[in-house]
Amino acid sequence: MRTESSQILVHAGLHASGAEDFQRFLGLNRAAIQAEGFDLAYPGRGGASGGSFDCAWPDARHRRDDLDAFVAPVAATLGAIRHAGTCGLILSEHDLAGRMATLLQGRFYPAARKRAEVMSRALGRPVDRLVITLRPYDRLFRSAWERYALEREMAPFVEHAPAMAAFAGGWIEVVEALRDGLRAREVIVLSERTGPRELLSFLAPGLHLAGTEVPPPAPVVTDSAIAMIQRHLRQGARFAPGQRDRLLAFHARQPQVERDPGFAGLQLADLRGRYIADLDALARLDGVMVVGGVLPAIAAE
Repeated sequence: MRTESSQILVHAGLHASGAEDFQRFLGLNRAAIQAEGFDLAYPGRGGASGGSFDCAWPDARHRRDDLDAFVAPVAATLGAIRHAGTCGLILSEHDLAGRMATLLQGRFYPAARKRAEVMSRALGRPVDRLVITLRPYDRLFRSAWERYALEREMAPFVEHAPAMAAFAGGWIEVVEALRDGLRAREVIVLSERTGPRELLSFLAPGLHLAGTEVPPPAPVVTDSAIAMIQRHLRQGARFAPGQRDRLLAFHARQPQVERDPGFAGLQLADLRGRYIADLDALARLDGVMVVGGVLPAIAAE
């Protein structure tokens, strides 16, 4: 089924990091990638999936001796898509570190190590390369709240901000957990969100595709659009297919007032300072290479 000469290349698609764009990109270019000898496993949002890990992942409450129950469904998904004699496997999983809901509670992916261990056991061998895209803490928390606010009624962001500002854990712990849990031989941390083509070049540098298709960018989320969506949801209304995207596109074209970051001044300074310090610490971890400067990562937000 697999050989030690084949590569296992994992993209830990953390939230608000461009993971959905990358997975749509994999879907659009699936045939070309497979023609180059790579199997694909990814949720396949917006297109056909190469293997969706929709089983229930372990969370922070599970003990080590509970993890075996989660290995079998992941291994079954992998077994169904992997073929003998391929160059390797490209795997992108948006919930590998954990679910986004924990961020709203100020808990920073507490199950990352357990989930990585489940994936490692299902793969049956160490991962050759792991690529992770990070976001500054203040923008990650804001994006998590926005994602939920697009789908359901939510308390204003300022009511969630205190728990988020006092969050436990962080990028250092998550990167270490994924590296060790997956037994990754090489870890590339991207401090800036990149486009799908560039992300693939970090994940599979030996893969050269001609004429790749890139999906259209996701609609820009604005404060005025969220306010309209929340008003709509509070009235008990529902969105018709495509209506939410049209609303987002309309508001993206309208003038916007300067966005309030939602955190108090000292909270915001602490979150941004912590991100800078954590990137510096990550760059010194064994087997980890940080790509992208600290200041560009902050400025890009």
